[in-house]
Amino acid sequence: MYKRFYILPAILAASLILFSMTGCAGTKKKPDSTAGFSDVAYPFTDVPIPAGFKSDREKSFIYESGSGSIKVGRLYYSGWNGAQEVVNYYQNAMINKGWKMINAMEHDGMILNYEKKGWVCTLIITEPMLKTHLEIQIGPK
Repeated sequence: MYKRFYILPAILAASLILFSMTGCAGTKKKPDSTAGFSDVAYPFTDVPIPAGFKSDREKSFIYESGSGSIKVGRLYYSGWNGAQEVVNYYQNAMINKGWKMINAMEHDGMILNYEKKGWVCTLIITEPMLKTHLEIQIGPK
């Protein structure tokens, strides 16, 4: 009778220790796409992001070839800044990062097209309800 009393707690304690050592090994939190890059569209570090905008990782897509020679992205962000404020931000910030504006189109929001040596970037800024949505399409020319 005494043996059963001591065996059950010993098994539970051993299980708890084993679980605590391995329980979180497969549940690492995915890093935020902007971790360490609060003002750029990681991994496209020459595309700025307005302060306070959050990445939508579920909708975003990045492809990079194994050699790293080809990289394209379609990144989604949202924030509380007004759409016109975001447009004004990009008209200055992209130039400061070496991008050249190709054109701007207004239709259900604003579309800004930029280019840089070997690269093109399209910014689509909409404000459907309360939040402003930002879509960045970037890739080789």
